[in-house]
Amino acid sequence: MKRIEAIIPQSKMVDAFSALKELKIGGFTYYDSKGRGKNIPAAMHSGRGTSLYTPEFNANVTLFTVVDDSLVDQVVNKILASTSTGLAGEGKIFISDVDESIDIGTKSKDKT
Repeated sequence: MKRIEAIIPQSKMVDAFSALKELKIGGFTYYDSKGRGKNIPAAMHSGRGTSLYTPEFNANVTLFTVVDDSLVDQVVNKILASTSTGLAGEGKIFISDVDESIDIGTKSKDKT
C-alpha cells in the first residue's frame, strides 16, 4: 500500500475531491495548511480600508489517502489533471510506503 499526500491550493480543493470520487477511492483525509513555495501569495485588502498587504504564506489544503500499489498512478494522474495549471509552485505530491494499517473500529490489521 502507498500513502499519497498532496499539497494543493485551496481553490483547487473541490476539483481534487471530485476527481478522487470518480476513482471510487475508499476514503481520504484533508486539512487546511499554510506554507511557502515558489508562488508569491496574492496581495490582500486589510478590512474595509484600501491598504494592501502580502501574506507571508499561501493558503493550501493537504489531502492524503492510502491506496493499493496498483492505483497509485491513477490517483496521482487524477490529482494532477484536476489541480495543475502548468505553473511552478502549485503544490507537491508525496508518495510513501505504508507497512501496516489498523482499523480502529474492528481492530483488524492489514499488512502489505
